[in-house]
Amino acid sequence: MIVAPLILALIAAGPVSPERYLAFGNSEGWVALEVHSRKVERIRIPAPYQAKTLTISTDGEHVVFTSHDEAARNDLLYRWDWRKGASPVRIGDEQGFHADPAISPDGKWVYFAHHPRMGGPPGMHQPEANAQLYRVRLDGQNLTALSNEKGCHLSPSFRPDGELIYVHTLCSVTQKSLRLMKNGVVLPDILATEELNEPSFSPDGKRLVFVSRNGPHALLKEWNSMGRPARVVHQYLLREGSRGRAQYGRDAREILFQNEDSVMRLAGAAATRLFSFGDVP
Repeated sequence: MIVAPLILALIAAGPVSPERYLAFGNSEGWVALEVHSRKVERIRIPAPYQAKTLTISTDGEHVVFTSHDEAARNDLLYRWDWRKGASPVRIGDEQGFHADPAISPDGKWVYFAHHPRMGGPPGMHQPEANAQLYRVRLDGQNLTALSNEKGCHLSPSFRPDGELIYVHTLCSVTQKSLRLMKNGVVLPDILATEELNEPSFSPDGKRLVFVSRNGPHALLKEWNSMGRPARVVHQYLLREGSRGRAQYGRDAREILFQNEDSVMRLAGAAATRLFSFGDVP
């Protein structure tokens, strides 16, 4: 009988981790990476759309992106079931600025930065046209504002338990703060304040990585305690205006990030190239 040895082998191997997808790229092209298998797929956004900001559901089934709409004269929000050959569907407002979508851990909601009439990136919008946090169901229903205060609210991201982290800036200064929101309520704690962006929690929710700027350099900083400042775990040259897209990989021991035309892996102090965008068919 080989059944018993096979069962023992499976038990010894441990539980199989579910697929978890991350997105990397920019308006010129995007890719999806499954962190466990390292499978890389090109996300070919159909014309006439050109995705400026983009995210992918953890199961890899749904892509949500923002793209400029000539009629609206602004960036609108779309869901695309890319594996089904469907066309992108607008799920946000029919006007106004949209950016930085993030899909909730339960896969039911899209959270994003939005101003319903005007707006634009920090420092590039009309007075008082600050981006607030909004959410909408993945099917486009129940568009709801979550914040209403001075300053722009950007780059929402989630802890696995559903707690929301986002970047808050008064737009008149370069300093930005990392704030937490739980059940629609902004928590009083400020995790960090500096020239920062793109926060992302580890799969276990115990660590947080974000991208800070120091002149021509991008600093990857990691936070894991309310009582201690974030520490620099890696530094590299990154063109002004480019994003680092730092995100945790298989677990909290590896950080994946974007270095212009490549996706890199940071484990300990060693940074190695996973792949170049030009090598993805």
